Amino acid sequence: MNLPQVRATPVLGVQRVREAAEFYRDVLGFDLDPVSGVFQPSADEQQGVYAIVRLSSAEIHLQIRRRAKDAPHRPLFERDVFLEVSDVASQASQLEQRGARILLPLSDAAYGFREFTVEDLNGYRLTFAERL
Repeated sequence: MNLPQVRATPVLGVQRVREAAEFYRDVLGFDLDPVSGVFQPSADEQQGVYAIVRLSSAEIHLQIRRRAKDAPHRPLFERDVFLEVSDVASQASQLEQRGARILLPLSDAAYGFREFTVEDLNGYRLTFAERL
């Protein structure tokens, strides 16, 4: 059976889309198109309703969630986005210099990755990893 190429893209719900997209750009090093990066359908939607941020070929979509999200206590190993990168040590250093909140520092995992985990301003956890 010949399967098609598939790429999954996480969509994270946030209350302040523009603020979240700028955090991904300024702190986590993602690209954000300055013109079309945040979709703002009307003047009264200053924070926008949808944004796409990119890191190399990976994308994360940020979508408006108008109701408050209760953030229950979660174990540190739980994450929302897993990004496989090259030179994870350099990535960790850059994000630390930009002020990212590092939850789990760079370490080698028993399942064959060197990784670290950060938390964004909405409580989402992103793990950056490189195969050992």
